[in-house]
Amino acid sequence: MLPFAGSQRLSEHDLSRRLDALAEVVRIGRARQGQGAAGTADQHRQPADDKGFSAALLDDAESVLKRAGERLRLSGSHTVIALAGGTGSGKSTLFNALSGATFSPPGVTRPMTRHVHACVWGMQGAAPLLDWLGVQRRHRYARASVLDTGESDLDGLILLDLPDHDSVVTASMAAVDRLSKLADMVIWVLDPQKYADAAVHNRYLIPLAGHAPVFTVVLNQIDTLPPEQARDCEDDLRRLLDAEGLPDTPVLPVSARTGDGLDELRLLLTETVRRNRAVTDRIAADIDGLIGGFAAYTGPQVAPDTAVAAATPGAPVAAPLPEEADVQPQAPSRPPWELEDGEETAASPAPSRPPWEDATPDGDKPEADDPAGSVPTAAADQLGDAFAGAAGLTAVAQAMASAREAQGARLTGWPVARLVPGRRDPVRSLRPGGGAKAVQRAAEAAAGQAQQSEVDNAITVFGDAVGKGLPEPWAGSMREAARSNADMVPQALTAAVREAAVAGASRPPAWWRLVTAWQWLLAVLAVAGVALSVVIAVVHGAGHHQGWTGEVSLIPWLLVMAAAMLVLGYVTALGCRNVAVAAADRERETARRSMRDRVDRVTHDLVLVATGSEISQYERFKKELAVAAGRAGA
Repeated sequence: MLPFAGSQRLSEHDLSRRLDALAEVVRIGRARQGQGAAGTADQHRQPADDKGFSAALLDDAESVLKRAGERLRLSGSHTVIALAGGTGSGKSTLFNALSGATFSPPGVTRPMTRHVHACVWGMQGAAPLLDWLGVQRRHRYARASVLDTGESDLDGLILLDLPDHDSVVTASMAAVDRLSKLADMVIWVLDPQKYADAAVHNRYLIPLAGHAPVFTVVLNQIDTLPPEQARDCEDDLRRLLDAEGLPDTPVLPVSARTGDGLDELRLLLTETVRRNRAVTDRIAADIDGLIGGFAAYTGPQVAPDTAVAAATPGAPVAAPLPEEADVQPQAPSRPPWELEDGEETAASPAPSRPPWEDATPDGDKPEADDPAGSVPTAAADQLGDAFAGAAGLTAVAQAMASAREAQGARLTGWPVARLVPGRRDPVRSLRPGGGAKAVQRAAEAAAGQAQQSEVDNAITVFGDAVGKGLPEPWAGSMREAARSNADMVPQALTAAVREAAVAGASRPPAWWRLVTAWQWLLAVLAVAGVALSVVIAVVHGAGHHQGWTGEVSLIPWLLVMAAAMLVLGYVTALGCRNVAVAAADRERETARRSMRDRVDRVTHDLVLVATGSEISQYERFKKELAVAAGRAGA
């Protein structure tokens, strides 16, 4: 096995991951693309009035994905190296010197090179690749005797001679622009007279910063200068490239006419073909060249560490939105960067895992991750508190406790108090037994507690807290996700509080009824003692002294008994009142927890799920961007 075969397979695997990640970054960006993204000085920077992803940046990324897919589907055993340069740079002469024949005749008029010429070492399998490059058949030249000429090391090389980049022919300039992006490696041929030409530096060389592995500069025609001037020219060109951010770009001085430096250039071609990594290196360099433009759309981590850590590589941090989850996977599925124009990406199935790894001890599969888990806990709790306040949760719980306390006082207090109109039970209308009109009045009263303005303010504060420190469009998308169901929140809070109040308004304890009977018994005995005392006094005053009704001595005892019944009733009422207050406190806490649970469910379903899904997309964007950038451990 060749010593570089393993690293080559690893490189292709990493490149595949990077392309997949870049495709996901583009998908996420397109879903949040703003309007008016064009018209800036830097096509990879969004304008000030644009709140979304730059359309130019996304278009460039899609172009890279398309070129990568097309190139990787073609011959992997050929390496395309293009010679580019201006008029009079000796590019065609250098092409012929490397080819060993006059395949691209140098001309004496401008422009000298009008068409793309190709010299192929090893023609088998190269035709589709040449078709994709747009090389006409009459300009293709095959080195049929490659194995007989001692150039077997170049087997698999496709050497292109591009038209002059400064040609007055528009089609020639367009061909250079296109093929300089499609070629696996570009060698720019400069001459001593025009090596500092701003046209080639600004249009082609400076944008190739970061493409050092697949980009070389050749200073041709050094034979026209004395040795010292040739070295000065080379040093000045080196200085220009360093100043333009191209310190890693090699500079090779050659003379196509005399052959000086051709051995070093041929060695470069041989090594590039031998390693057979120019294809992947060029695609990786293209990704590196544009990935920095997406850095402006990243910010601090929003999801809790547990939510980020629980996310599997290549999977979203939280479950997808319902409409996304309903899409059925299609087979077979291909990577997005291998699709033709007009084709859509098929939904990819989840990473294959043995079914027993997803099973619970009961034999069932666990539920999907909750998107709300990506919402910061502090912000979620603050929103729940605000919604509880908007729903009047504390007031309703206190009203229920007061009603229970008043009910206890009526049932366990002095019976005569029950005959006196007391406080109205504020929760009685919420009970089903209160009648349809009473329930309707209670619902209207509860709805008035959850004002839309209070809900909107709470959601605004929540959205600002979640999106704090994030760039656009993420800060805005967080707020929009939080407000997506804002109109439904007041009604849902009203229903939640009403249902909790109805469920919490239980019947009084049975022993309260026994105390009521006991109080009535004491009252009856007290009244009976007083009544008998009056009867005995009246009978005695009428002169009747026979029987027990004439025994005046019984009156004190009867009055003492009545007073004792009154004191016993008072003590009973006092003791039961304390018990009723404790029961009311417990009911207030129970009602508060019940209503808070229902309010939290409303908060979860109408706000946290949508916001958490957007946060998970943001965290996935950062994760996929790190993979696309080729950062280790991403």
